[in-house]
Amino acid sequence: MNRIRTPLAALLIAVLAAFGTVHAQDEVVVIAQTVAHSSLNPAEATGIADYTVMRTMFEGLVGFDQNFELVAELATSWEVTEDATVFDFVLREGVTFHDGTAFDAAAAKAYFDWVLDDENPIPARGRSVLSDVETVEVLGPYELRMTLSTSNAAMLSNLALANARIASPASVIDQGASVTRNPVGTGPYQFADWVDGQKVVVEAFDGYWGEPAAADAIEFLETTNASTRAAQLQSGEAHFIEAVPAPLIPQIEAAAGVSIVTSGSTFARIFPLNTQIEPFSDVRVRQAMNLAIDKDVIVQVAYGGGATVMDAPFPASVFGYASQGAYPYDPERARELLAEAGYEDGFSFSVLTFTGDEYATVGQLMQQMFADVGLEMQLNPTERGALVDAIFQPFETTELEASLVGNATRTGDADQALTVSYYSESWPPAANNWSFYSNEEVDALIEAGRRTGDREERRAIYAEAQAIIWNDAPWVYLVSPDNVAGVADELTGVSYMPDRSVDARGASLD
Repeated sequence: MNRIRTPLAALLIAVLAAFGTVHAQDEVVVIAQTVAHSSLNPAEATGIADYTVMRTMFEGLVGFDQNFELVAELATSWEVTEDATVFDFVLREGVTFHDGTAFDAAAAKAYFDWVLDDENPIPARGRSVLSDVETVEVLGPYELRMTLSTSNAAMLSNLALANARIASPASVIDQGASVTRNPVGTGPYQFADWVDGQKVVVEAFDGYWGEPAAADAIEFLETTNASTRAAQLQSGEAHFIEAVPAPLIPQIEAAAGVSIVTSGSTFARIFPLNTQIEPFSDVRVRQAMNLAIDKDVIVQVAYGGGATVMDAPFPASVFGYASQGAYPYDPERARELLAEAGYEDGFSFSVLTFTGDEYATVGQLMQQMFADVGLEMQLNPTERGALVDAIFQPFETTELEASLVGNATRTGDADQALTVSYYSESWPPAANNWSFYSNEEVDALIEAGRRTGDREERRAIYAEAQAIIWNDAPWVYLVSPDNVAGVADELTGVSYMPDRSVDARGASLD
């Protein structure tokens, strides 16, 4: 398979030149993603497609390696008080943002203050990640202190999340709402182009403080159709493709110059129900819907066996996981529970989901299974931008009944898994509690888990929370698919992360 040196590459040179590129684009890595991008501003980004692109352009004080171990990024060292309320960071010197402004403690404080401003609607999701931060202080030119309002033993992990990466304070203050499409970070690549519905392009940043980017540019293609992604890989149009479905694996394995790579996952295919509206406000209805779905069939038909039935509120690969026993397939009991709740004749409801093969297959299987217990499900495939707008509406304005989406634990820790999806303060637009679930006992347990650094104590607390959530059934719990990617043999330095994002910072073509 040859490197891309086609008229497309020539066109890319012209496009990137308009953005100040200084590279002759003779090495362009192409990654085909499954869904569209919605925002490239760290504090408002919402999904895996965004996180993948942002990782090339932005850095945080700390980050994660492939095993969810913390690593230094813009901070070189840190100290945390025993009660996990004060975090002191020594910052990296000689770092420059892509707009030419300097990174130092004053710049970091200015950016975090912008995120934490309650009057600022743009960084709502970043503010949720940093919700425990009370003050940010400059102790010296390259010394920063964060003081929390309460103990949070998981705070360093939160600071490694995509929503906590640091943008140029000059860029976010000057651009206002347009910062979504004008990202300015400190990473090895800088923003070059965004063509809606087609791709985002980043180019190597000459002023990067660390090891220079190996490729001159990376194209992130939006390719929702799995067969098209496979064709792009086999033809050389793409070097890495996400989410290879089971039927296409033999085809790729048999092709020359490409291969299949699998890895563990913290990702789950989920079906949140709006627990604040009828009929989903009745726990019997939610439990019945869990009993109505044969997850083993979904594993075999939609994933060719490459998935695990969920038996807890988050996947087994996440620290703090405690199996609750999967909801069995029991349509008879489901009908009984529906009748007890007053829905012996069933009901109809609407489900918002993404476009794409996987969503269509899983959705159609669920339609059939729900129909067997008298429930009529209308599946509404929606382009990502419109879907994100819809599922992040606050409760007062939302029209969401249910959704078929994905959810990944991005720290490998139960604190993030529980906080983002089940904490009362994580209702949209703050975070991903798309079921508008609220349980005071669960909230208290989440908060208790943050107050201790003892792993076994945290594990026990999270097990108790999971038992409550599992019985409350705010989602129809489906499966955790394996991570399966297609990769060109000439590509090195790209990793498929457990949360289904891609780390392309080291991408190179041999």
